[in-house]
Amino acid sequence: MTLSAFLFQLLNGLAGASSLFLVSVGLSLIFGVTRIVNFAHGSFYMLGIYVAYWLTDKLGAAGFFWPAMVVAPIAVGLLGAAVEMLLLRRIYKAPELFQLLATFALVLVIKDAALYLWGPEDLLGPRAPGLSASVEILGRQFPSYDLFLIVIGPVVLCLLWLLLTRTRWSW
Repeated sequence: MTLSAFLFQLLNGLAGASSLFLVSVGLSLIFGVTRIVNFAHGSFYMLGIYVAYWLTDKLGAAGFFWPAMVVAPIAVGLLGAAVEMLLLRRIYKAPELFQLLATFALVLVIKDAALYLWGPEDLLGPRAPGLSASVEILGRQFPSYDLFLIVIGPVVLCLLWLLLTRTRWSW
């Protein structure tokens, strides 16, 4: 295996790990704060992606991409807050199996709502402005978005560590 092939496998692995970290850290925080086994966490993540896609599609990808990346999580966060108030608060003291069953039912509801609103086809949104190009590394092209993921994962980790250890939100 050549050095460039090894480096590209390493960078691809780091980008994938960073992407998975960004998804899983939300689940860890939710369980750590509420002690609810929220099986629907991934569905909320999916819903955020669909809302961001819808916003960029309807309002124009060129000028509204980054604002959509801010508005979509806020919208889904408000929906999550409503779900927490209407459903999850009622099952805080229930056994974990019941919590898991209730949030799995929520997965099915969100999935069906997404199928109804956006259909069963794969939707490919626009690339992030400024991150759609590639960078040449050792004579090979590597996506700049993947480099962004490699950087943003540890940044989010450090910010969360500071938030949870240096503020009143620490547990």
